Amino acid sequence: MTLKKKIAISFSIAFSVLFGIAMLIIYYASVDFRTDQFRRHLEDKLDYISHYIANAPSFDPESYKTYFQDIEDGLFYEDVIILNKDKKLVFSTIKDKKIIWNQAIVNRLRNEKRIFYKQDQYEIMGKYYLVDKQAYYLLVKAQDYSGNEKLDHLAIVLTILFLLSTMLVWIFSYNLILRLLNPLDRLKKDITQINASKLTNPVKYTGNTDEIAVLTLAFNTMLKRLSNAFESQKEFNSSASHELRTPLARMSFQLENLRHQHQLDERVGHVLDNISKETQHLSEVTNSLMLLSKFDSATLQATYQEERIDEIIFTAYDKVAKTFPNLQLNFSIKGIADPKLTLFCSAQLIEIVFTNLFKNAALYSYNPEVEVVIHESTTWLKVMVTSHGPSLSANDQKRIFDAFSRGENASEITGSGLGLRIVKRIMDSQQASIEYKADTAHSAHIFVLNFPKPAIEAPQL
Repeated sequence: MTLKKKIAISFSIAFSVLFGIAMLIIYYASVDFRTDQFRRHLEDKLDYISHYIANAPSFDPESYKTYFQDIEDGLFYEDVIILNKDKKLVFSTIKDKKIIWNQAIVNRLRNEKRIFYKQDQYEIMGKYYLVDKQAYYLLVKAQDYSGNEKLDHLAIVLTILFLLSTMLVWIFSYNLILRLLNPLDRLKKDITQINASKLTNPVKYTGNTDEIAVLTLAFNTMLKRLSNAFESQKEFNSSASHELRTPLARMSFQLENLRHQHQLDERVGHVLDNISKETQHLSEVTNSLMLLSKFDSATLQATYQEERIDEIIFTAYDKVAKTFPNLQLNFSIKGIADPKLTLFCSAQLIEIVFTNLFKNAALYSYNPEVEVVIHESTTWLKVMVTSHGPSLSANDQKRIFDAFSRGENASEITGSGLGLRIVKRIMDSQQASIEYKADTAHSAHIFVLNFPKPAIEAPQL
């Protein structure tokens, strides 16, 4: 999940929770307000009844109606019960029903004077009065139809408001954060376009003092330091190349002159051969290290052209055959009926790949023989390079493409351990892949090179 989504979701959830709590507080505060207000209505009703008792001690239903006909109290489904000091019924507005009351509540009224409670959808208020020195227990039961209806309407309004607000905040927060973090996206885009050839191009940002501007400034400072270090490395590599190659070339030339002189002792000739081999080995190590340090895929792609893979393979074999004339090549093509065998690549680099693989086959095989099979389909081009030699251990197979890594079977053969590392770096620069497979049953070493078709079809596109 991206940072923008995390921030937007976190903010939206926090708002939804806080807004939901606020809606609940409003609703339950309204519930308490309605209950208190209705309780006061019931209590006012009981006060009116106490005045009625004082003015009409006969408890005539007609006089009761007359007394309260002009009073608008807002009570629905109202029932009134009046009990005397002996807790006997003296008056009730209930008709066509058996009149019952909660005796426990009436007993409590003597001490508590006033009691309010709920029973189903009704709310009941009981109060103890002394009217003309006579004790009365008054109970009134009613429904707050209007208040409950308003609460239901309020619950619907708050629910709709919560849903709409939450939806709008989720949409608004994501778009706001998307806009606020847009400079970060531009910074990421600029950073991803930086490579070894663009280290001197600073990242631009128009902000003033915000965190992204500070990050951009820090990144440009780091980029400048990297550029200086890279330039120093390139300068050292260039100088080292001249300083190392020239003496090595002179040493090789002088050794060749000595070897061709007559009347050399056999021991001296053997020593000269060893020195020549070590000089050649040192020259190869120097060239390999220089080649590894110069890889830059962005610069290399400018030199890519459409090349035939079979021509590259034969050119590489011819070069290796000059040093290893006994090396045999078995070449075959499989796959589609009319293969094109074309790659969009740097022919020089791909040639180095096959040169190193052929050298390995010549040095480490039982017989100086290598088999190359090309498989081409509509989506990829695969090359399998197979040779036969001593098996590698499981640990050597895992680090076969590591720099300066040499297997146990190469302990008596001179080498730098950089050949396959260079092969891997070149294949990566071509957006291709190389894989090593061991066939222990036939003592075979198989290198599988995969070139995707998009790289092949690039010139046509």
